[in-house]
Amino acid sequence: MRSRSVSFILIFVAATAIAQTTPETILPGDPRVDGSFIRGATNAWRMTGISPGGQRTDGGVWKDKIEVVETIGRAVIRRTQLDGGPDGTTTFITETDQRTMAPLRAEVTTPSGLHRVLTFEKDHVHSVITLAGKTRESDLPLSQPVFDFNGGLFGLLIDSFPLRENFSAKFPIFDPRGGLAWATYTVVGRESVPAGKGKHVEAWTVEVQDPVRVARMIFSLTKEPPYIIRLQEVGEGKFWTFDMM
Repeated sequence: MRSRSVSFILIFVAATAIAQTTPETILPGDPRVDGSFIRGATNAWRMTGISPGGQRTDGGVWKDKIEVVETIGRAVIRRTQLDGGPDGTTTFITETDQRTMAPLRAEVTTPSGLHRVLTFEKDHVHSVITLAGKTRESDLPLSQPVFDFNGGLFGLLIDSFPLRENFSAKFPIFDPRGGLAWATYTVVGRESVPAGKGKHVEAWTVEVQDPVRVARMIFSLTKEPPYIIRLQEVGEGKFWTFDMM
């Protein structure tokens, strides 16, 4: 119960920080966004859910592999994630420009057989969805360039943003329901957090308000591999923790 209490205190503190901070705006192409420090890494987290009544749920293991590859003469981050939940494994494969973090491609395959590929263009996103042997293609128009947060970058995208205490900014992200949504992140500060196998590291505590999944996500981030040390998330009526193994 102690860890649960500490987690909810952390969420309260982060929410208070957001209320006291006026967000700036970060757009794709902003020179403050830079993923050039990111290099190859692997990681894994144990997922645990806690209901409002205190019941714990084992959510399985989430695995992460980050690669930097050369594609058409430029460095591209390719992130492959395996969400090994109780219902099967969901696979995310995300590609983004290393320097600018501009999205290129996002692919997801679910245990139910859904396969979706998003290809990001300047003014639209091309979507190909295959389910039960049927394929549907569409172009989703964009009124402006966006980042791809929910397609699989998540905390890795935030790690490429400015990280300094009390800094807050809103940024445009892709929403498959309408093309564009605005998320907000706030840097709460630095703290020592568990980093698996009895280790602790100093990390930035960063809260993200995600309007697409209607969730509050608190990341523990470093500028060194494996980058995302911990995640605490409130959404869908449950509190989730992703603890590094």
